[in-house]
Order: sequence, then C-alpha cells, then structure tokens
Amino acid sequence: MRVVIAPDKFKGTLTAAEAADAMASAVRERWPDAVLTVIPMADGGDGTLDALGGANRHATVTGPLGRPVDAAWRLDGGLAVIESAAASGLVLAGGAEGNDPWGATTRGVGELVARAIDAGAERIVVGMGGSATTDGGRGAIEALGDLVPFAPGRVVVLTDTTVTFDDAARVFGPQKGADPASVERLTVRLGADADGLAVRFGRDPRSAPRTGAAGGLSGALFAAGADLVDGAAYIAGVLALETAVAAADLVVTGEGAFDATSLAGKGPGHVLALAASHGVRSVVVAGIVADEVRGTGVVALVDVVGRQRALSHPADAVRAATGKALAAFHP
Repeated sequence: MRVVIAPDKFKGTLTAAEAADAMASAVRERWPDAVLTVIPMADGGDGTLDALGGANRHATVTGPLGRPVDAAWRLDGGLAVIESAAASGLVLAGGAEGNDPWGATTRGVGELVARAIDAGAERIVVGMGGSATTDGGRGAIEALGDLVPFAPGRVVVLTDTTVTFDDAARVFGPQKGADPASVERLTVRLGADADGLAVRFGRDPRSAPRTGAAGGLSGALFAAGADLVDGAAYIAGVLALETAVAAADLVVTGEGAFDATSLAGKGPGHVLALAASHGVRSVVVAGIVADEVRGTGVVALVDVVGRQRALSHPADAVRAATGKALAAFHP
C-alpha cells in the first residue's frame, strides 16, 4: 500500500503536522508495511508558514488592535514567507468577541513585508486567512510607505477564496464580529479604499477575483503590484504533492470543519481534486462534517468519539476516526 497523508490543520486543536502524525499512526496499525508519504497542507491561512519550512525569524510589529505582537516569519535565501494571521490574526484580537471590526488593522502585515524587503528578500510569499481585519489593506499600505508599488513578481499572495474586494465585508465581516450595520459601513469604506488604490497605483481591486481575502488586504497588495494565486495549489506545487498522489493507492486528507467551502479553494479540496484527477481513491477525516458533503469515505470525529473527546483528546480522536475510515477501504 502506498498512502499519501495530506491534511490541513484542525483549527484550535491540531496543526496539520500533528493531524498527519495521528493519521499515519492509524494507517500503520492497519497496514504495517504501507509506504507513507506525509505532506501537511495549508492554503494560505494559519499553517502556511509551517508548510513552507517553518519560522526562522521573529519581529515585533503592530497587532490587529494596535498593541505590539511578536510575529514569526521566514527568510531562506532570497525567499520570505509571511502569514498575515501572525501579525493581524483574529486569534490575536481575542476572537470575534474581542475584536474591533472597524479598527482592526493590517499594519503589522505591511511591517513584516517591509522587514523582508529590507532584509534583501527577492520574492515574498504572503498568506492570507485567519485575519481580524476588514481595513482594505490600508494599514499595510501605509506601513509600506515608498516600498510600494512592488516590482513585478516580487510579492505573491496566497488566498483560499475568490471573493472580491467589494464583497469582503459582507462575506467575512460577520465572522470577525461585525454586525449588519458595521458590515454596511465597512462596505462603504472598502469602496472608498478601492477608489484610492486605483488612483494611486492604476490597478483597481474592486471586482478582481481573490481581492477580498483578509478583509481586502489581498486587494490592496494586488493594486500595489502583487500576484494573487490559489494558496492550496501553490503550496501543493512547492511540496510536490501531485507527484506523490499520482503514485499512491490511497490519499488521506482532512481538517477541523469539512463543508462545501472545503471543496472551493481550501487545502483538503485541492488534495481531493488531485486524487480524483489521477484516479486515486481518497478518504476525509474531519472534526465535524456538514450534511452537504457527507458521503462514503468522509468520517467526522464527533460521530466516532463524541464532541467532548474530539476536543479534549484530538490526536486520539483523529487516529480513531482514521481507523474507521480505513476499515471501509479495501485495497
């Protein structure tokens, strides 16, 4: 048996690497002689830095609510890797309950990009996802000052959504604590931001796909010359995931919450698409599974061990759920 194990994070409980280890343990229990290829995945959100080599630097930057935060990032040769969540993440703001949807800033992300440029980075990868912000990237652009616009090809932005700049507040604002009135105010402000970016850089982010990630941060970076790409596809390419999948008998993936959005830009969706394109069977192990994506080969931790145990002993729960998924697989 040749098995590829490529989950994303189980947010709040396990990193992608920890989930992959638990899945690998279940595979070895069932098939001791299996040849395993373990490739923890990400899609531009939390875990992107780990997937692309891990942090080797830290910087004190402006957090989402204005307080200093210690942000990890990576510089390897001429390549820098930055996670927007490390500087402007919703977790840093105390979740939706502790966030200030109107005041949350991306300034810290701009400060990290500036650090990377000053350190000599020739190419900078910036992951979106997990942000507290809907500031249209104004904080980041202000922090970058005269370092923008970027040279062509210098900055690559990884996104897990195709939402546009003008829809960012409506789609993501409620997740960040914005009530309906705040969503409308933020939408109006995003329109003004788009006008300003178009005038300054000659590139309007308003309706371009992927410009709404991280509350419009991706759109501001796009206006300033960055390239926007599918985060999961980019990371899969760097990690040579397709080569591994093409040679496999089975692919195991998963994440904390598996739903329709998982199949539209998220890490597990990309893994499943690669498996399908090569005729390789796959299974999904997730914390919870939405009704619209339930089916053969999709197993939820909460259905196997219950919600309390899934949260209190997540690695054991992933191992048990993976074992159940494999029991239905016949080589």
